[in-house]
Formats: sequence, structure tokens, C-alpha cells
Amino acid sequence: MPFAPAALLGCGVLTGAGAVLNSANVRQGETVVVMGAGGVGMNAVSGARLAGAGRIIVTDIEDGKLERARAFGATDVVNSRTSDPVEAVRELTGGGADHVFDFVGARPVTAQGFQMLGRGGGLYLIGIAGTDAGIDVSALSALTYSQKVQGVYMGSSHLKRDIPFYASMYLQGRMNLDDLVSQEIALDEIDAGYEALKDGTTARVVVTDLLR
Repeated sequence: MPFAPAALLGCGVLTGAGAVLNSANVRQGETVVVMGAGGVGMNAVSGARLAGAGRIIVTDIEDGKLERARAFGATDVVNSRTSDPVEAVRELTGGGADHVFDFVGARPVTAQGFQMLGRGGGLYLIGIAGTDAGIDVSALSALTYSQKVQGVYMGSSHLKRDIPFYASMYLQGRMNLDDLVSQEIALDEIDAGYEALKDGTTARVVVTDLLR
């Protein structure tokens, strides 16, 4: 396996794909919403494809990221800056999603994620945007519709099992990691690499050399 995509297996892939496959245990035909089309969110899309999800909806505020999400397997994308994401998801899913994954972690976004759930649905908290991250849950809604909220750390992963599995999926052409590598840099370009991450179109920057 090439070094650059292999370097991604240790964090973003484990967290994103693992949230879908391990924490939520997404089943074939179920509906999935991925909130946040960054590098980790794209791995959740890949995980949803591997699980056989029937519909994979990605929400974000940047059209460029949403376009990239389609390349990873999103069946639908929603720009939450220009449209109501809750209304859009409920319309696309016919009443609400089975699984919603929050990779943003901002309180208003997390609240929207809970509102996107259908009966028996689960909201999975992965991203943390700040110290005020959290959610106020309606106990009546959670009880009436059997909904749940679950925190996820590192995709509930088992390293010796999951890393070889994802590597195998990549080598079989079933998992897109190449398009996550936006740049390859040398270690002495690390400052420029951090600057590149401020660009919303950059997914991951990988150090592959010591010096240029």
C-alpha cells in the first residue's frame, strides 16, 4: 500500500469509517446522514458504502466539499447554508434518517442532527468544535420514537482488526483514500502544510519526505 494513503489509516479512517461500521453498525439499505464533509466525514461516507447503506446524505456549508462527497459515494448532498438541512433530510428519507453522524460538533448543528432522526434512529457525536459542544435532548421525543444519542471515540475501533481491513478494502478498490490526500509535503514544509489546512478544499496533507 502506498505510504500517503496508508498514513491516513491511523486516525481519520478509523474514526470516520469506524463510527459507521462499529459504533452504529449500519445495515444494508439503511439511511445515513454525514454532517460535515471534511476528511473524517468522507471516511464515514466510505464506511456507509461498505455497509451497503441505501441512502448516504452529506451536509456542509461549502459546495466544493459537497462535490467531493459525491466522489466518495454520497447519494445526496445538502448545503446547509442555503437550505434547511433538517427539512431536506426528512424529505429525502421520508420522515427521518436511521443514523446521523455529527462531525462538526457545534451546538446548533448537533441539535439539527437530532431533529433529522427517524423512529429508532441514532445520533452519533464525533466532532467537537469547542467547549460548549453539546445537545439538549427532548426526553419525550427520544422516548416516543426510541431515539438515542451516543458519543464515539476513535470509531470504537479494534486496531489489529480494523486497520488491516481498511487497507484490504483500499487495495481492492473498495475504499477511496487517494482523493483524501490533497498534498504531499516534506517535513521542512510543515508550516505551509498547516496553512494549507485553512483552505476548506484541503482534505489531508501528508508528510512523505524529510527535505525538498
